[in-house]
Amino acid sequence: MPSSADRVKNGQLTIDGVSATESAVPVDAQEMADVLAEAAALGKAVTPIGGGTALTLGNPPERVDVALSTERLAGIIDYEPTDLVLSVGAGARFGDVQAVLAEHGQRLPLDPPGAGDATIGGLIATGRWGPLRYSAGTLRDLLIGISVAHPSGTVSKAGGMVVKNVSGYDMPRLYLGSLGTLGVVVSANFKVLPRPRAEATVIASYDDLLAAFAAASQLRGGRDPIAALEALFLNSGWALATHIEGRDETVDAVARRIVSGAAGDVTRLDEQESAGWWSAYVDQQHLAQADNAVLVRCGVRPKETAALASTIIDEMSELAISVPYLAASPGLGTVVARLDLGGAGSQEGLAKVQGALLSLADSVTILAAPPSWKRGIDVWGRLPEGFDVMQALRQQFDPERTINPGRFAGFL
Repeated sequence: MPSSADRVKNGQLTIDGVSATESAVPVDAQEMADVLAEAAALGKAVTPIGGGTALTLGNPPERVDVALSTERLAGIIDYEPTDLVLSVGAGARFGDVQAVLAEHGQRLPLDPPGAGDATIGGLIATGRWGPLRYSAGTLRDLLIGISVAHPSGTVSKAGGMVVKNVSGYDMPRLYLGSLGTLGVVVSANFKVLPRPRAEATVIASYDDLLAAFAAASQLRGGRDPIAALEALFLNSGWALATHIEGRDETVDAVARRIVSGAAGDVTRLDEQESAGWWSAYVDQQHLAQADNAVLVRCGVRPKETAALASTIIDEMSELAISVPYLAASPGLGTVVARLDLGGAGSQEGLAKVQGALLSLADSVTILAAPPSWKRGIDVWGRLPEGFDVMQALRQQFDPERTINPGRFAGFL
């Protein structure tokens, strides 16, 4: 899994095909703000760098003058296990944070691809999630406080170290998924949750996608402690993976019931085998560019997920594009697919794919593709609702478009 250091080309850090001419590694929040202020005054563009696990996300930057690392803003700032609250530097690796929490039987229930090497700040900026969103939500549900450095040279703080926030606009969540366009996260506070005592995964095979989704609908209608539910194309056939978490007796009983009710081949994985399977599963959705691979995520209402998955395969087949990997989340309404454009691999070919997918789904995001193919295409698809508000916030927080110019939706 490539880190930011692995992306150095000819002595320069390359970000989605664009090389930075300078680098900075601030030692604290105020120095981070000072670097941003100097860049804004000089008209330089800055790209924040955390673990380097999502540098392909977004549109290629218009330019990159300064690669701004958060690696010195790492470590646990404050942790109160009895109060279930944590404050951590933006440069801390998510895997390291989870290891500390695990010592106290706790965790942040988040599992996006590449999360182990990703930084806390990077996960907030990109707003990524994984299959656990089905039961645990996203960082939006865990974030209770934040500190952010701005191109104005100031460091703002919002929220705190209490789980219940005051009424009013929730400023900490404003930065979630903003790709750094409103400032660079320097630290964040979270509520943490107890780790489940046991886990198991049941993988059942089905003749077709509709059968897998019918089984998923039955599981969704129950009250079992299902942590994640994913339908996927596996070994030339469809499968439904059910992740169960909770007390030992409950997990065992639910797993047994699912196994006994499965019509086709079924596999049960417990504890470490279960955790390993899900880790490998989400790694297939990693954003790191591999050759000419294209990774897309499409979204619809949950009840339309099966139809979307099926139609994507049919539509891509008509365009002579193969789909070597497809995973659908029945409870979330999302489909992630890896596409092989073959000889159609180009900017024009990618634009054609995006257009076809936009006719099928409510939202379409090109998560990863060769930089030359992405140029001129807004990989975020349709402009989100409230885009005018986003533009106003960008103007207020970063009027010179110092941070990640052009990378966010609408080339913001």
